[in-house]
Amino acid sequence: MKNTRIQRFLCSPIKQNQNQVTLTGDTAHHLIRVLRLKIGDRLCVFDQSGYEWDAEIVAKKRQSVEVVLLNCHQPDVESPLQITLLQSISKSNRMDLVMQKATELGVHRIVPMLSKNTVVRLNAKNTPRKMSHWKKITIGASEQSGRVRLPEILEPQELNQDLLSQYKQGIGFFLDTTGTDNFSAEKATNITVAIGPEGGFSNDEKTMAEKSGYKIVKTGPRLLRTETAPIMALSILQYLYGDLVN
Repeated sequence: MKNTRIQRFLCSPIKQNQNQVTLTGDTAHHLIRVLRLKIGDRLCVFDQSGYEWDAEIVAKKRQSVEVVLLNCHQPDVESPLQITLLQSISKSNRMDLVMQKATELGVHRIVPMLSKNTVVRLNAKNTPRKMSHWKKITIGASEQSGRVRLPEILEPQELNQDLLSQYKQGIGFFLDTTGTDNFSAEKATNITVAIGPEGGFSNDEKTMAEKSGYKIVKTGPRLLRTETAPIMALSILQYLYGDLVN
């Protein structure tokens, strides 16, 4: 059976009364070389404004695709929660999975974090490359999952008191196997979740989190990988306070 699912693509900002947009770069390459779409084929574009447009290909060049904008929609797909994920940096494939799944689960902001037991260390040379790579992953995940806004990805930062205080606008959860608290909260809209590295958080880091007002949450009876913990936490939070319903 032929797959009739409409493909979605991020595009440049669309101005009022604009009726065409040009897709370039990786998007154009994917359309032309991978999907092999033709003039007259339909797709969907979004520009992070909260809107998306049905579109039709009207012209193709070697490195660009011109589409005409048709119907405009404002889908209700973004989470009502403003979740900031403080994620300890892990090996590339594991961190890639976190970026992808956190985006699909509606995270608002991701802060790659360097804690005491973080094995992967970035420098001035490879940080921009990593940031660009992570953004591509969140773009792909947003296109696939139907989101109309990308999560914000900040530059890697050291785990310290200032970091914990800066991003705790509401309630904060600090996940650790020694935790005694849970995800309960009277009212949760702005949420910060901190996930440790493979070796876990140090005792000093847990003490620092408690002083900053974070709940030290136990992850359950089984030891979770650093890429599994955020998927678990985000799913629970979206179910309890967000837009995941049974």
